[in-house]
Amino acid sequence: MTRCRRNVRGLTLAALTAALAGLFAAASSARAAGAAYSRDAIEAAFIYRFAGFVSWPQAALDPSVFTIAVLDDDAVARDLAGMLARAQLQGRRVRVVRIQSLDRLGNAQILYIGAGEASILERRLAGIARRPVLIVTSQPGGLGDGAMINFLLVHRHVRFEISLAAARRAGLGISAELLSVATRIEGDPVGSDAPCESSPQLRLRSSCSRLASR
Repeated sequence: MTRCRRNVRGLTLAALTAALAGLFAAASSARAAGAAYSRDAIEAAFIYRFAGFVSWPQAALDPSVFTIAVLDDDAVARDLAGMLARAQLQGRRVRVVRIQSLDRLGNAQILYIGAGEASILERRLAGIARRPVLIVTSQPGGLGDGAMINFLLVHRHVRFEISLAAARRAGLGISAELLSVATRIEGDPVGSDAPCESSPQLRLRSSCSRLASR
């Protein structure tokens, strides 16, 4: 069992929630104050925020464009495109592309796969498991099929779990700040200053931010 990292700083659930609220306001100013956002919109905002807490090998980054590919979810692609129309990620302008198959992935830095046919997800991901692409899914068992981040619905709130093993295979780094607000971490972190212990009933306490129902 790994021990919880001390003095995790930077990202907290409250800060992330506030940042997401700002994104929603910027992307959809016509909405009434206090309006509920769809799960698609929330997941799109999380995907945007993830990019700031993940590191890619320099060779995997295009000099001018950061690409997010979306497979099997037109709603998330639409929300991402709206949010990121004038944004930058990793110091680059953002391009959101909808793809029909992984053959069209190109040199995307993030791949989002919606809640489509889960039965073929593992087969789909096997061919790109070691490519430097952050794979984000939204379906049961997504981490077991090869995703690095998988969305969950916990008490009607969108949360996420992380596979460090999958990220390492792809050569990606995930910051302690992002790990500290994941509801579950799969794969033992490397080193003694591991972010938090991993278990199905993970509760991030003390100096680690805890995901609580709001």
